[in-house]
Amino acid sequence: MANPEQLQHIIKLLDDDSPVVRENVVRELSSFGPSLHKELAKQKLVLSKDQQQRIARLLEEYNRSWLQEQWPALLTMEDEFEMLETAMGLLAEFQLGRAYPTKLTILLDKLAGEFESTTRKQDALTLAHFLFTKKQLRGAEVDYYNPYHSNLVHVIEQKRGTPLSLATIYLLVGWRLDFDIAGINLPGHFLARAAVGKQNYIVDCFKGGRCLDVNDLITLNNGALLPLSDLMQLECDSVTIIARTLRNLINAYEQEQNPQNAALMKELLVMIEESGPEEEDEGEEEE
Repeated sequence: MANPEQLQHIIKLLDDDSPVVRENVVRELSSFGPSLHKELAKQKLVLSKDQQQRIARLLEEYNRSWLQEQWPALLTMEDEFEMLETAMGLLAEFQLGRAYPTKLTILLDKLAGEFESTTRKQDALTLAHFLFTKKQLRGAEVDYYNPYHSNLVHVIEQKRGTPLSLATIYLLVGWRLDFDIAGINLPGHFLARAAVGKQNYIVDCFKGGRCLDVNDLITLNNGALLPLSDLMQLECDSVTIIARTLRNLINAYEQEQNPQNAALMKELLVMIEESGPEEEDEGEEEE
């Protein structure tokens, strides 16, 4: 657990050459996740430029090496939803730090449990209402290309994400409840297909979890009606969702001018695509 009062002692160990000390320093610093700089300010700790660069370099190198080691385990998973949740959990830990106290699985379990305990009528559509109205998970209108908007832990905690990250949360919570929900891999946007009884609905998680009507389908197709049957053919598996997430992160890190993280995402993308069916690169923008 992150202890702000220990920060001044941890900073003093930055210059220690011992690999054991260095790993402990990195582990302690990573436990603060994205709040590290705020905690440094609260403790009135002023770092030199060299110390700031050293911290950033140590944390990034540590997290990149760890993610490279963990990623191949995905390729052995047979259950698609287990693979998807594990991949999203690894990416969250990479960004937030391995010692960050909040884990994706715990957050998803809590959402599913709260839905079951507070919602009388339980189906895929009421789950969409619960997540995107009651819990106020919304599309990120500001700082859209921030890589943290692809981080499901950050999205759940901060309540802002991309169409893809929001839909992935919907899928994974729905999986826990045994609802029939799938991703719709539409170029330029990502939607979800939700089945209630024998009826299928197209849900836009970025727009409050509302179901699309005929006018929406026309707008999506540049003025021509987009048949529901055509959208259904765009249902995708977990490998496709993971790959699209990685493409979004590549784009986000390139915009941040972080070539090391962008290169790592490209490496992970090659591995995950080799494990799934071949698909054409549509070159979509982040969504």
